[in-house]
Amino acid sequence: MVIPILAIGPHIFAALPLSIQTIKETTKANWPSVNRFGVGPARQFVGRGEDSFEVEGLYFHAEFGGHAQYLMLKATQSAGEPVELIGWSAAGAAAEVFGTVVILTVSATHKKITRAGIGAITEFSIELAPFGGDGSFGGLF
Repeated sequence: MVIPILAIGPHIFAALPLSIQTIKETTKANWPSVNRFGVGPARQFVGRGEDSFEVEGLYFHAEFGGHAQYLMLKATQSAGEPVELIGWSAAGAAAEVFGTVVILTVSATHKKITRAGIGAITEFSIELAPFGGDGSFGGLF
């Protein structure tokens, strides 16, 4: 039985074939410097910045597959449509919708190229950003 960990739109990540190894989350705040007369500048909070979320993983195509799912992920990115980001609890029973995201980048490093021209080991990363500025994206985990 496959227990899902994370879903980006229709793409479900589990232990195999697309295995998540690292999740990086970045939240930003905007604090521009404001000049003051007679003293040094001070900073003023003017709102949240652009948050991002990066998933890094790998797949072993020769043993477990995964290349077709990777290509489908790139097709979703090329479609230019926002998708839902969903995470599961440790038991896999309950799911939580984190929000609507866009896929900014999809990249991969293919190692040990096989005769089929596909890496036997492929490390991939996906950078996501929130679609809307509703504030529900920051602090996922």
